This record gives sequence, structure tokens and C-alpha cells, in this order.
Amino acid sequence: MQSKPQVLELRTDLPSRLRKILLPAAHHIPLAPFTTWRIGGAAERLLRPHSVEEAAEMLAAARGEGWPVFFLGRGSNLLIDDAGLPGLTLHLAGSLQWLKFGQNTVMVGAGVYLPRLAATMARQGWTGFEFLIGIPGTVGGAVRLNAGIGAGREISDILKSVTVLTPELELKTLTAGELGLGYRQSHLLNFPRWLVVEVEFHLQAQAPPKELQANLRRIIQQRQTKFPPEKLTCGSVFKNPPQGPPAGWLIDRAGFKGKTIGDAQVSTHHANFIINRGRATAIQVKTLVADIQEAVWKLHNVHLKREVVFLPDDFQG
Repeated sequence: MQSKPQVLELRTDLPSRLRKILLPAAHHIPLAPFTTWRIGGAAERLLRPHSVEEAAEMLAAARGEGWPVFFLGRGSNLLIDDAGLPGLTLHLAGSLQWLKFGQNTVMVGAGVYLPRLAATMARQGWTGFEFLIGIPGTVGGAVRLNAGIGAGREISDILKSVTVLTPELELKTLTAGELGLGYRQSHLLNFPRWLVVEVEFHLQAQAPPKELQANLRRIIQQRQTKFPPEKLTCGSVFKNPPQGPPAGWLIDRAGFKGKTIGDAQVSTHHANFIINRGRATAIQVKTLVADIQEAVWKLHNVHLKREVVFLPDDFQG
């Protein structure tokens, strides 16, 4: 990927600032309440940056201490290990919040909630953002995974560029063409230590706000009909295979609809969802995921790939 990195210049009193940053870090904070699955252990340290500069200072502090760093947005599409997360976790929900209109584009902070972005753009009369109303995540997380709805619209359809902050405190701006965007895939997944800080979207056609808001309500109603009514879920667990039936169909035919391990249950409404019935653990979900993959492979000769991210497993190194 080609980019022209800008080294972020921090304040001259950085050493004293870093000490002040480390002191208020909340220790051993349970992370389950910050996820849609309500599953997971505690963060060894948890901080919320309120600006790109604060995020850079926190990354510098973690690097100086030799801590691994993890990023947590709205906690959808995510399974946190029962042992929790070591090092430093940056909680981005509620931070990095801005919306700036430019020439045929809009610049959006990575912490902006996708349904909020969809509603805002509808009120402004801009089309093309309505599908985001059904994705319960942040802009930064959505770009990393090229989130979308089924086989329909994806972030890549409206994305122009993304700006990331690296552990070396470099700001890199990458165009959509440099990101290797595919179905639930981008090059950003190969760089888990890069923090998405801002995303630039194309502005498309305009339409009456009332028409767009009616479209938002229609999309919400469709999703409520199609997907499980239970609240404690991460969304789709597996990617749909590139060819052949969708993951939910394959799992259903393998006899897993309604199957439980502890309080983790395959939804009886949609087999590509795993529900937390109250006290499910990460190990129960992981066991259920592995059992599903094995059964689908044996029955259909199809290897189901996870859409859900396992932390810290998938971001080691």
C-alpha cells in the first residue's frame, strides 16, 4: 500500500504527559458490558481517547511500557476471551466524534456510530448511507472489515479514503483502492495495531429527507423480521461462502439450529447467529463455532470462515 505518512508531533512535555495518562488508566475493568454479546473478561487497562492527539499519547505510553494495545468500539462482531485483554485497551465508542462536509465528500471520525451516521445523512438529504442504519458498530470497525448487509451494500461502495494512526505515531491516508476491499475483508485486518481515526466517504445523489428517513424505517423493519429477536448476539458469526448456499443454510442443514453449549445457543431463527442466553462464556462460543465448522466441512465440504473477531487471539503479534 502506498501512502505519504505524516509523523504526528506530540507535545514537548510528553514524558510528564505519559505519566499522567498512565495514572488514571482504569485497571481490570470487565469488558462484557461493552460488547453486544455481553461476553468476555476484563481489560488489564482501559482508556478512552478524546482526540487523535490523546490516542497518539496513549499509544506512545503503551509502546514505552511494552504493552499490547487493543481497540474496542461498540463491541459488535467481537468475542473477547474469558481471560480478558492484557496491556492497554482503547475504548473508542463515544470518542473520535466528528462529521465535516467537504467538496463532494464527508469526513467522519472513526468513533461515530453507524446508525447515527445513517440518520444524520438522511436528515441532510444525502443518499447511499441508508444501509448503515442496520449495522450496530462504529465507522472505524466497519471499514476494517468492510461491513455491509448480506450480499447488498458495503462500506466499499461509498468509501473514498481512510486515515490510520500507526504504533510509530505516523498518520497514513490510504485510498479505497489501496485497501484491498472484498467481502468482509480489507488489508487493515493485516495491521491490527493501526488505529483508524478518520474515514472519508463520497457524497452521492441527494433526495428529500423524508423519503430517505422512510427508507431507514423500512430497512430497520426488514432486519427485525429477518434476524433473531434476541438482543445478546454479535451479528453474523460466519462469512457466506463465495459460491454456494449462505452460511445459515449450511449450518441449518448440519442440524445445528437451536444447539446449545452451556448458555451459548445457535439461534432457532437464523442459524448464522449465536445467542447468549444469559451466562455464556467465550470458551462455550468458541467450542460451538469449532463444532459448526467441523460439521459443515464433513457434510458439505465447505470451510466456513469466521466473520466474528476473537480477541486477543486474532490480533497477536
